[in-house]
Amino acid sequence: MLFDTNFLIAYQRGTKDVPRRRAHEFLASQPKDAAFYISRIAWMEFVAGFETSAAALPYLHKFTVIEVDGLIWWDASRVVRALGLRWKKIGAADSIIAATALAYGLPLVSNNARHFGEVPRLDLRQY
Repeated sequence: MLFDTNFLIAYQRGTKDVPRRRAHEFLASQPKDAAFYISRIAWMEFVAGFETSAAALPYLHKFTVIEVDGLIWWDASRVVRALGLRWKKIGAADSIIAATALAYGLPLVSNNARHFGEVPRLDLRQY
């Protein structure tokens, strides 16, 4: 499964409140052999909150980064087009994150249903 930036931020902040606790509980509830992925875009958004990349790395060790390639760029253009035809916009970064999930056939874990809930064929899983 692919994780959105809002999940990474909640996970990093520990179990201080309900969304953060749910992020930890969600990961703990997954099978031991489950594969966890993030888009390079989510990686960039997450590490922007840290002074150094070394400070962010302890929170990212569970996740494999998927690089943005031509297939993902194409799928992102389809997301933008499909939403634009319905007068909806979610922004470039979220379009690329959604496209990464679509291109790899992965469910997207995010509590941002306002954006991702509009994306056709996206398997959105809230935590």
